[in-house]
Amino acid sequence: MAYRRKGDSGNGQTPGCDDNPNHIVYRKMERIVERMQDEQNGVPVKTVKSFMSKIPSVFTGSDLINWMMKHLDVEDQTEALHLGHLMAAHGYFFPIDDHVLTVKADGTFYRFQTPYFWPSNCWEPENTDYAVYLCKRTMQNKTRLELADYEAENLARLQKMFSRKWEFIFMQAEAQAKVDKKRDKLERKVLDSQERAFWDVHRPVGMPGEATLRTSSPVFLANNAEH
Repeated sequence: MAYRRKGDSGNGQTPGCDDNPNHIVYRKMERIVERMQDEQNGVPVKTVKSFMSKIPSVFTGSDLINWMMKHLDVEDQTEALHLGHLMAAHGYFFPIDDHVLTVKADGTFYRFQTPYFWPSNCWEPENTDYAVYLCKRTMQNKTRLELADYEAENLARLQKMFSRKWEFIFMQAEAQAKVDKKRDKLERKVLDSQERAFWDVHRPVGMPGEATLRTSSPVFLANNAEH
């Protein structure tokens, strides 16, 4: 999977993103995420064993909020939740069973996003990328990869939009699905969820309030990033 970044000329060179007005905010959030992932003092990440399966590399919402209240300059749980919502809306971590990028202070499982998909990389994926991704999902016979209703509707619209090049899109999706199938089972679970979360940021389900979250003031991000 290789998606287009802002300013990408298509020649394989990584574009500079320092002129992005959100770049400083992204870096502040990423310093917090790096602290969260510290092996000694970070948020406790574990593999959860359930009946007949394993859920790799997850942490709970309550552990996340507790970590924030202990290690960051937040006054109370409400402020910690606000910061968690803001960072989830930007895709730095995500619920493993929900397309809505928000945080709850309970036993809901979350997973960290790979740095490859962090917003500081200035991703601007195109509709053809999204079409390949959704098409690939239909080829993977896993309940966790079934399309949500809004995704199925998006796929139908994209198929009409790109009807003349759909064969090419299908072939790309097929090739990606073959590569994914060769991966280790647990690794594939993690990567599938991270790719899904990437698209939940760039092609969101459209729940009320998401736009507000993404434009929230990052004042206490500046206060917390350096601690």
